[in-house]
Amino acid sequence: MITDQFTPVHNPGVLHYHLLDEMVVYHPATFQAASLNESAREIWELCDGTRTIEHICLELARPRGIEPAQLREDVMRGVSRLCDLGFFVL
Repeated sequence: MITDQFTPVHNPGVLHYHLLDEMVVYHPATFQAASLNESAREIWELCDGTRTIEHICLELARPRGIEPAQLREDVMRGVSRLCDLGFFVL
């Protein structure tokens, strides 16, 4: 179960490519792929194994001038979906 203290880290077998304003993430072992919009790309880039979900929300909220709690649901949903696709190590 993903909580605020979960520290997502990329699965080392997953490839990612920048494509215009989006990012394509691909797991060759499972043939899973996802196209990440700008917001999802920001989440992906912050999931480097050094930040918890709580810290990711804080980093995303700061430049937007909003409270981290306002982003929690979206960040949790995005990380959960990427976990379901095997893009993060659990």
